[in-house]
Amino acid sequence: MSSRFLVSAALAAAVCATVAAAAPPMTVGAFLTRAAPLRANPLMALMSPDYAALKAEADAATRQLKADRDARQAAGKPPIACIPEGQTIGITDMLAGLDALPAADKRLPLKDGYAHVLAKRYPCR
Repeated sequence: MSSRFLVSAALAAAVCATVAAAAPPMTVGAFLTRAAPLRANPLMALMSPDYAALKAEADAATRQLKADRDARQAAGKPPIACIPEGQTIGITDMLAGLDALPAADKRLPLKDGYAHVLAKRYPCR
């Protein structure tokens, strides 16, 4: 293999990674739309390529919210939600909460919509 080919391949991979990294975050509405067929047929959901993509989106939103929580705490700001220690929210509850959001909130990035769901479910008192 020529070094010219390797350099071209490396540049192409870098461009693809940059384009993927620059992609806007998935909205709540887009997430729900892509999840609808999987929810309609849960037995086939695990074999769908969308399952892995949606799971990755949900996991990324969760990681971002945890990072936001830590940053708010470090800055002395109040938390967005007060989730009891050891509590988690499952995907079914997450989807139900996202479904219940008003139409305007469904245009938000998934992380922000999920923050609304958590704040409603686990309000800080």
